[in-house]
Amino acid sequence: MENGPTLHFLYKNDPKFLDTWKAVQPMTEKAMNFFSRNIGEYPYDQYSVIQGGDGGMEYAMATLITGGDRPGSVIGTMIHELAHSWFQHVLATNEAKHEWMDEGFTSFISALCSNEIREQNQENPFENSYKGYYNLALSGKEQPMSTHADRYDLNFAYGISAYSKGAVFLAQLGYVIGQDKLMETIRKYYEDFKFKHPVPNDIKRTAEKVSGMELDWYLTDWTQTTNTIDYGVKSVGGEGETTKVTMERIGLVPMPLDILVVYNDGSRETFYAPLRMMRGEKDNPYPQIERTVLPDWPWAYSNYDFIINRPISDIQAVVIDPSQLMADINAENNVWQAEE
Repeated sequence: MENGPTLHFLYKNDPKFLDTWKAVQPMTEKAMNFFSRNIGEYPYDQYSVIQGGDGGMEYAMATLITGGDRPGSVIGTMIHELAHSWFQHVLATNEAKHEWMDEGFTSFISALCSNEIREQNQENPFENSYKGYYNLALSGKEQPMSTHADRYDLNFAYGISAYSKGAVFLAQLGYVIGQDKLMETIRKYYEDFKFKHPVPNDIKRTAEKVSGMELDWYLTDWTQTTNTIDYGVKSVGGEGETTKVTMERIGLVPMPLDILVVYNDGSRETFYAPLRMMRGEKDNPYPQIERTVLPDWPWAYSNYDFIINRPISDIQAVVIDPSQLMADINAENNVWQAEE
C-alpha cells in the first residue's frame, strides 16, 4: 500500500474462488485506510488475509476466513477481523474480563467502515447491534457486561453482550457527547493506550477528557447493571398560546434527551434536556434546526416539564431522539402525535 503495509492474500488455486479473492484485495486496502484514519495508524509492516480456518478468526497481522464463493460474506468478515488489529492486537484488552471492549468496539468500527467503503449508505449502520441488544434486554436472560466471559449462563447472552451491547456502548456514547467528540475519543484512546492493556475506566476517562463531561454514570449503568433506558412523552397540553410537555423516565438508566418538535406548517425545532450529573452539554447534532437548551434534568426525578412557546394547535408531533441512537427499549412511547 502507498505509505502503508504490504498486504498478502493466500487462497486456494480454484476457479470458483478466484473472483471472490480478487474482489477482497482492493477492499482490504480501503478498510486498512479507513481504520488507520479513524482509529490510528496500523503499526506493522504487513497484513495477511488467508483462506482457511473454520469461519473467520483474527490473529496478529493476519486473519483466516473459510469462505470463498460469496464475495460479500468474505469481505464483511475481512473488515471485522481486520478491525481486531486495533481493538485487541494493539490495544490488548483482557478479553476474559472485558470482552465487550474488543468484540463490541470492533463491531462498531467495522459497521462504520462497511457502510462507507461498501457504499451501503445506511442511516444507522448499527441497527443490527441495537436489535440484538433489545432482544437480549427483553429476554430476561441478560447479565451485566462486567460478568467474566466464562460466567455467562448462556452463550446467547454472552454473544449479544460482547458484540451488540458493546457496539451500542460506543454508538450511544456518540449520542451522549456528540459524534465528532466520539471519533476524537476513539483516536485519543488508541493513541494513549496502545500496547497498554486498557480497562473500561480508560475509555471512560478518555471520553471525559475529550468532551468535558462527567461519564461515571454511563459506564456504571451500561456495563455493570442490566438496567434499561425507557423514556416517554407523558402528556402534551395547551396552556393558552403556549404548550406544556411532560416527559417521563420509566427505565432506571438516566440519559440526556434530544426532543424534536414538528409543526403543522412543516417547520421543526429541537429541545435538549441535559442530564445534570453529566456536568456538560453536547453541541447541537442538528445544526440546521434551531435548538433550545433546557435546564438540566436531575436523574432522581421521573418527570420533567418544559414549555413550547406556540399553541398546541400548531404542533403535529413531539419525538424523543430522532437519531434512534439512544437504546430506548420501548419506542412506542417516544412519539406524541396530534389527533386528526
